[in-house]
Amino acid sequence: MTKNITLYDLHAHLLPAIDDGPGKIEETLEIIRISSEQGVDSILATPHRKDVSEFYSVAYVEKLLGKVNDLAAAYGYSTKVLLGMENHLDPELPFDIQEGSAIQMNRGKYVLVEMPWSGRPDFLEDTLAEVQSMDLVPVIAHPERMELFQKDPLLLFNLVDRGMLTQITASSVFGKFGGKARRFAKEIIRNNLGHILASDTHMSTGPRCPELLKGFRSVVRVYGADIGNMMVNDTPRAILESRDINIPRGQKLSASGTTWNFLR
Repeated sequence: MTKNITLYDLHAHLLPAIDDGPGKIEETLEIIRISSEQGVDSILATPHRKDVSEFYSVAYVEKLLGKVNDLAAAYGYSTKVLLGMENHLDPELPFDIQEGSAIQMNRGKYVLVEMPWSGRPDFLEDTLAEVQSMDLVPVIAHPERMELFQKDPLLLFNLVDRGMLTQITASSVFGKFGGKARRFAKEIIRNNLGHILASDTHMSTGPRCPELLKGFRSVVRVYGADIGNMMVNDTPRAILESRDINIPRGQKLSASGTTWNFLR
């Protein structure tokens, strides 16, 4: 069933004037309004760690988050905004987590990590392993859109096999990021390597508007309600509550040109 499903959106750039999300708080509130109409219970605000560290502070972001929630409640919107961060992967990430300048998802045991957009740095596996050694679980942001996974899908399998999770962008599954990202997203999900669906919204209208509900319905049409519910409700809710998650083992995969061969 897809009716009356409660959604949780764990990747969104909606805090005003922090990163490349909305410039004004009015647009932030519009994103919350739209999300509320879609049935989103909670949105995890995930400003880019670099932007917060270089131009603001965690304290500033926390104060801004409180203001956003107060205004949203005053307008009668049911969606709550929680705090997280999109943490780019670099060797300093474990230290920044310890120091409190890299924020986990809702301050729990899961941490959203964005890989480099091109190339494969030699510190990748070691840094992720160090994060795991802190009793934290890396959640890999939008792997279907990342060059290093498109070129080497086996890397994605290996990271998931070591206990990491992945977050697929909702609009990838219906083609907003192009055919390659759409096809790869569907193969990731089909092979039990996609765990969370999130909007990664940056604006109230246009190419990066909040479309979690549309993405959820697309997943349900292809893979069924159980998979869709897991990706927008069961697993995200467990992450927000910092609970352990048992996921089915993924299928090993390999790349061949611009297509993907999945090894059973």
